Amino acid sequence: MNTIYKNIRFFLLVAGVFCSMLPAFAQTTNTGYFMKSQHSRTSFNPALRPEQGYFGFPFLANIYADVKTNTFNLDHFIFPGGTQSKTFLHEDISNDDFLKNIGENNYANIDLSYSLFSMGFYSGESFWTIDLGVKAHIDANVPYSFFEFGKKGFSANNPSIYNIGNSRGTATGYGELGLGYSRPFLDNTLVVGVKGKLLLGFVDTDFYLKNLTVDAGKDVWTMSSHAMIEGSAPGLKATYKDDGTLDELEMDGFGITGSGFGFDLGATYKLSTLAESINGPLSDIVNRFTVSAALTDIGFISWSKKNSVYLATDPMEQVVTGEYIFSTNGDENDENSFENQIEKIGDAVEDAMELREDSEKSGDRSTSLRMKMNFGLEYEFLKDKLSGGLLSTTYFNKSHSVTEFTMAGAYKPVSWFEAGLSYSFVHSKFNTFGLALNFVPSKGLNLFLASDYIIPHWNSDYVPTTMKAYNVQFGLTIPLGQKH
Repeated sequence: MNTIYKNIRFFLLVAGVFCSMLPAFAQTTNTGYFMKSQHSRTSFNPALRPEQGYFGFPFLANIYADVKTNTFNLDHFIFPGGTQSKTFLHEDISNDDFLKNIGENNYANIDLSYSLFSMGFYSGESFWTIDLGVKAHIDANVPYSFFEFGKKGFSANNPSIYNIGNSRGTATGYGELGLGYSRPFLDNTLVVGVKGKLLLGFVDTDFYLKNLTVDAGKDVWTMSSHAMIEGSAPGLKATYKDDGTLDELEMDGFGITGSGFGFDLGATYKLSTLAESINGPLSDIVNRFTVSAALTDIGFISWSKKNSVYLATDPMEQVVTGEYIFSTNGDENDENSFENQIEKIGDAVEDAMELREDSEKSGDRSTSLRMKMNFGLEYEFLKDKLSGGLLSTTYFNKSHSVTEFTMAGAYKPVSWFEAGLSYSFVHSKFNTFGLALNFVPSKGLNLFLASDYIIPHWNSDYVPTTMKAYNVQFGLTIPLGQKH
């Protein structure tokens, strides 16, 4: 396998494997946002306080996993073909049939979390939280032009020029120790919350293909590129060939390679004050509304120089020429099969991407956290029993931003049980809903189960081909103190 392709894959997959070992800390499903008994909703907004204090059951307080995409569901890349499915590269799959499903920007996000220790308790009107856990996320964004090149560029009768840019993949894993505080103001109509965080970095990778120009002729390709790789990991080192280009990336062991700080800010406000200035039935309606807003994961991690690498292509963007002929005939044993075609793409990209040590960068590197913005509007239909509302959540990634709009409701028929139901507009496409179940006796053990996408869509081989999102959350806590 070609060297550059191998190193890029190594760089991202090592981070991915690391993240998958972290069973993103204090995360919660959108479905649980309006559930007042749900303790982990403080991760959305530190001003959202649960009804009762809690102590997280050791190593089981909160486990969360989430995957989202706008394009990378399997039915966009694998097509029915009689007795055997065909990939998008097969000659029987037209360019239009494949490319009509591809967006201008195509992203995939993975979030994983595991809470090691968590506790929340009331002290008078104040509510305190202490959390210890790990966060990990992987983000990738690939433009339309990359897939257009991958499909059309394989045709020997279709010479073309492709300008591919803004392809980026990042992965981060770090530990987090957080201390949160919230309290009410203005006669309990306004609640303000803040959480400070000490961050310990384990691994961070950033692969950025700023530009790739491909002149794909019938038999000859001419390619130029502008790419960079930055990364930090325990014992991370780069070795180079005699000509100064990258040979291998190596990582040794597991440990802390960076540190930093972060914080969350949030507030909730009941519109009861506004309702007092309104006469008639409208006053009672306004009195039932609560608005909430928060910015979370504001901060940075500084990574040590000795465990970091900086790589980039030459500033002059070297141009190379080689012979690459691609075709598909559906024969898995053919040298131009899907696997071999991907191998050839890697060889071609290697010729254009001669990564070297970036002499303009040295020393420690610093990365910002992936900030999140949340807005909520809640309406209470039955006091302490039934409420519902709208939630907007936005993740700000380095290469793209992802926004989800969720309509959710919460129902608490008895003191020891609360259920939530939701629908997420962006990733569900009107074919799935979210469900959350929270068993909350005032003494004993509390159990929380939730998913924003509870109806997976499988093909005949039980593969989820059409799903664009899936998440699941599980948590066990022990109640503390009296209910508020």
